[in-house]
Amino acid sequence: MICFLIGLSTCTSCNYFSGEKNNASHSGIDTIVDFSTVDVSPSFKECEDLLDAEKTGCFRKQIREKFAKRLSRYVFSSEEDIDETIILVLNISQNGKIVVENVTSSEYVKENLPELSEILMQMVDSIPNLYPATKRGIPVTTQYKLPIRIQTKD
Repeated sequence: MICFLIGLSTCTSCNYFSGEKNNASHSGIDTIVDFSTVDVSPSFKECEDLLDAEKTGCFRKQIREKFAKRLSRYVFSSEEDIDETIILVLNISQNGKIVVENVTSSEYVKENLPELSEILMQMVDSIPNLYPATKRGIPVTTQYKLPIRIQTKD
């Protein structure tokens, strides 16, 4: 009986002896993971030494400051006042590269500030790579939605 069980287990576990390793658990995950479900959020160099729980707040603060600083260099004008919030959807790859997925704004903003989307994309290109988010210790691509308030006054 014992010989039968040993023989059966040897035949059914051939993949352990084939020389091929199952790398599925160590390969990168190619889907986009929601920012709120990662174990460790993406982080800038300034945030890397913080505890995992503090990295999310640091990341959010740093990304807001970087965009605010860069946007303050531009002067936007419109025939009418604008006071709206646009949403910049960013994908942060498992390699830490940031790309713009989408810019959501009203038709009014698009008509009155047609250059805004291009400026935001250029700003994203100028941000250095980040440390990627991780899920179960594996770097993952995450999506982050950054609200940006646009105000113009005559």
